[in-house]
Amino acid sequence: MDVTIDNFEQILPEIKQKIEECSFCSIDCELTGITQYKNLNSFDTPRIRYEKIKNNDTNFLILQFGLCLFKYNVDDKSYETNAYNCYLFPRSVNCKYTRDMSFSCLNSSLEFLIDQNFDFNKVFKKGISFVSKDQEEIMRHKLELDMEEKSVPKSTLYPSKKEELHKQIDTLMAEIDEFVQNENETRKEIKFTEFVLRIFIEKNIRQKYQKRLKYENKFLENKERLMIITKVDSQDIKTDLEDFEKEIGFSKLIWFLSQSQKLIIGHNMMTDIMQILRQFFTSPLPENFEDFKSMTHSLFPKILDTKYMASLPPLKELILNTTLGDMDKILSKDPFPSVKIENDLYSVNDEKLHEAGYDAYLTGCCFARMMHYLETIKGSRSTIEEFYINKLYLMKSFDTTYIDLKNFQEEPKRDNVFYVEFPPSWETQDLYDLFSPYGPIFIGWINEKSAFVALQNTDNVKKAAGQLVGVSGREYKVYFYSTFINQKNKSSFGEKKENGTKLIDKRKRNKVEPNQGAEVAIDESSEIKKVKKEENGIVKNEKPFEENTDW
Repeated sequence: MDVTIDNFEQILPEIKQKIEECSFCSIDCELTGITQYKNLNSFDTPRIRYEKIKNNDTNFLILQFGLCLFKYNVDDKSYETNAYNCYLFPRSVNCKYTRDMSFSCLNSSLEFLIDQNFDFNKVFKKGISFVSKDQEEIMRHKLELDMEEKSVPKSTLYPSKKEELHKQIDTLMAEIDEFVQNENETRKEIKFTEFVLRIFIEKNIRQKYQKRLKYENKFLENKERLMIITKVDSQDIKTDLEDFEKEIGFSKLIWFLSQSQKLIIGHNMMTDIMQILRQFFTSPLPENFEDFKSMTHSLFPKILDTKYMASLPPLKELILNTTLGDMDKILSKDPFPSVKIENDLYSVNDEKLHEAGYDAYLTGCCFARMMHYLETIKGSRSTIEEFYINKLYLMKSFDTTYIDLKNFQEEPKRDNVFYVEFPPSWETQDLYDLFSPYGPIFIGWINEKSAFVALQNTDNVKKAAGQLVGVSGREYKVYFYSTFINQKNKSSFGEKKENGTKLIDKRKRNKVEPNQGAEVAIDESSEIKKVKKEENGIVKNEKPFEENTDW
């Protein structure tokens, strides 16, 4: 079901009820932009990956939020599902409390959504408003103070320099009071020839009766004005609090989802979770990585990422492609059990990939099939869930595949990894030639003059270190990974990391063909190097470590 500003308030109670009744919820988000892979490095630690996404995605927006609720029927072993495809957009017109806001987008992300027939007109015209929780608390406190002030009876307002009008104002306000008390009267007319008198009657009506009366002025002959006062039906009167609640909009559903503490399923959901926290709870996100983990776990204590689930044995050997659409097709065949899933809106045979509601539905279907398969070979459902829960999948990572939201994670030691500095003219082949005596390698480029190199054969680490680390008089320098990290921690202590996007040149990257039977693996996105920069024909020699802010 498409959910917009036209039907959100009416359907919200139904969605809340179905959340309370469901076995688990699945979610998906479509955003105005995401962190580009070229900014990520395969040797990012979980902390550094969090910082990169946090600093790059500060002003992106969720435009479409998909929610699918799965309720398991024990009798016929089937799932009843309800999918909601929600359009979101910050509103300012006719809004009293929410502020105007700016946001960012990537043209590549918007072009991608256009290719998927994304309805931008519906987003901009019918998108549901939202506020973050910290904004809501500030605005609600201010609103309550204003309401308290309005509730205090106020004396009649008079013009200070026209005392002769005071008696007329008292007389007219007494007539208006009588009109309000008379249930048989619905309309009152007052003629004005005096401008100041009319202005102060208007002020007193607004101050005393607020929304209970409305008025309009019409021009008459001889410059007279006719004020027509009418009563507002009590059912049509919206209090300031009701207006405020409406402007909170979609955030009410997200907060309810958090309070429900239901199991929430997503696919490759780290970016989605970070954006949900930023858009509906607090902005900016915590600087400290452990604070982010703690906040996420307290708000959503049961999160499960299906991409992480599919990346581990025994599913890893069966699911060779973990993109959502391909994964669904694999899970629809043997050896995975057939699971009956009922939905009035979507069908796995009617692909609507990258519509948030459909992707949420598909994510839930994949989870259900994987769980039923694992139950046949591993037993207890609760034990299986506990194994996968609260771990966010890390894409494009050399040796750390997830962020553990509940438990402390030691950073990887990476004793087989070296940090290498070299001239900007170096290419992949140069690194391969340097490390070829030590077996297969994996390269994670940082920029045009530095990279991480991991040895696949750990037995050769000592040999490589003896022949390369600390050797002077050469155009390259090789350091232990631990030396690089320690120096980086010292130089960046107390400073805020900068994560600027670098200008990259792809022209030479994929020319290398490993020879002599050895192997080389390359970090395909962030390894792309800059075109060599020279000033007056001289390449500047930079200090190691502290000026390298690309990682």
